Amino acid sequence: MAAKTVTIESKDYVFNTLKEAQKYYDAIVKELYDAKLTLTEGQDFEDLKWIYSTYCGYTKHNLDKLGEYDIIGFKGIRTIREKGGQYMPTECGAVIFSDGSEEEFYTDKAIKEIALKQNPR
Repeated sequence: MAAKTVTIESKDYVFNTLKEAQKYYDAIVKELYDAKLTLTEGQDFEDLKWIYSTYCGYTKHNLDKLGEYDIIGFKGIRTIREKGGQYMPTECGAVIFSDGSEEEFYTDKAIKEIALKQNPR
């Protein structure tokens, strides 16, 4: 099976593999969580905004919210995620909307969906 490249259009950059892209953005989310920071500007913010919006467009997820409110930030949060029948604490991203609401955002899942759409069989 050939490796899937991932193009992040907000920075006009192509990651050679899906794993490389996931690792890069997972590190950003982990850093936000560890430092208890909220990202509201800059290239990483634009990338995460593009990834989230593109993912939602492909999956039809949360389109009503995206149409009504702007994305104003991203932060790292701790949540419980089911993996192989077990529930494990994990860090993930949270997208922050202009109405003050937040939603969990798994960059690995979103990037995988984008890679599948960018590299159809």
